[in-house]
Amino acid sequence: MRHLVVMAAFATIGAPTFAQVPATNAPAGLVSSTVPLSAIDPARLAAARPVIDQVWPLGTYQRIMRATMDQVLNGTMSSMYGMKAADLVKGTDPKAAKEAGDRTLGEMMAQNDPAYQERMRRTMRVMTDEMTALMTRMEPGVRDALASAYARRFTADQLGELRRFFATPTGRAYAADSMTLMASPEMMAQMQQFAPQMMAAMPGIMAKVEAATKDLPPATRKSQSGK
Repeated sequence: MRHLVVMAAFATIGAPTFAQVPATNAPAGLVSSTVPLSAIDPARLAAARPVIDQVWPLGTYQRIMRATMDQVLNGTMSSMYGMKAADLVKGTDPKAAKEAGDRTLGEMMAQNDPAYQERMRRTMRVMTDEMTALMTRMEPGVRDALASAYARRFTADQLGELRRFFATPTGRAYAADSMTLMASPEMMAQMQQFAPQMMAAMPGIMAKVEAATKDLPPATRKSQSGK
């Protein structure tokens, strides 16, 4: 079950980051997001870049990941360890659910691995460090993509207004934290409820997946030779 715990924890870590992805449909009054990339006005793109410098400076990914790590380990993981193991597998493995009885996920993991909590803490630390490094390498491309997205959605005048607003004390304060607000303690406390609910819902989700694919022929496993 360890892979389920890791998956749920990373779902919680990733939520603040993915929540920042711009919507695909522009609100009324803004430029349609369906404008082809090749049609982006160079002047608008040039006007968008300083705005992105303000709302997504280099290092934003690292700030988000560092802000969420300890909260995920201390909150989400503890709540998941307290869940009944049977609830996680009863929809997909009734036999395993029966064997689990009333034991919690933490109790079952401790039975097989007395050091599971420290092992999971170190595992999550390494995975977070590696994910942070990977996302940081991708960050320049993300900033370019955001600049293009802003240029497609906002006119040059609107981008100028945003830049002037971000030059004010209130604007600077907002721009500095607009992308990391999803990692605030209040938001993380709410997001920590997602991982246990996701794990509890997983048996039902997998049952629906099985129903949706039941008419497909069974998958065949080829040998290493490809025959």
